[in-house]
Amino acid sequence: MIQQQTDYAMLMASLPPHPMSLWDQKNKPVSRLHLERRLSLLNEQDKQQLLEIESILHWAKMRDGNSDAEIAVEAERVVQSVTNPLSKKVIIWRMELRTIISAIRRRKLGREVPAKNERWGYGEVVPFIRRNWQMDDFSLSHRFAWIKEANTLFETEQSVELEKLLLNLSWEHYESIGYSHYFDFEAVLIYVLRWNIINRWTQCDEAIAMRQFDMLVSSGLGDFLK
Repeated sequence: MIQQQTDYAMLMASLPPHPMSLWDQKNKPVSRLHLERRLSLLNEQDKQQLLEIESILHWAKMRDGNSDAEIAVEAERVVQSVTNPLSKKVIIWRMELRTIISAIRRRKLGREVPAKNERWGYGEVVPFIRRNWQMDDFSLSHRFAWIKEANTLFETEQSVELEKLLLNLSWEHYESIGYSHYFDFEAVLIYVLRWNIINRWTQCDEAIAMRQFDMLVSSGLGDFLK
């Protein structure tokens, strides 16, 4: 345990800190290759957990052709397989965000309320969405203050602003849940997840965002946050 703490302290100390604001970052603080080299200090169990978490949180790592039901099932499998409480919270929060955006997409396409026995989303938000399908915020604004804004941006096809909203939501959420972690697996996880957001943002331009918007409209639980 002492050796692990030392290794993780070395790992985090070797990485440049993330900026306070996502919009202040023009370049990645460290290359993925360098990051992977530092991640070699993780023990085997934590390496596997990190791989599992990234596999479900980042659409680009999902297999082609996964249905909403398959993604929801896989998310639950990963939640049950990880032993770290913060990791579980990260997955659940992100999957609920995806579910809300997927519901907005479905509604924009004119689809009916998902059937009660249909496996299409994830988390405690699913029954709220089903019961409040016609409400702009699905009666969830008390928990997710950003829903009405996201719905407006989606309806008006403001792809760049929608992507910025989704990226910043995750950026700030990860900061808020990781504030008390410095030299442990949780700190590493949050660093990697925020690195992925920076990587997406630094590659972002309007043309890419418009293509991502088109993908979002047609891809269920997929999202912008690769």
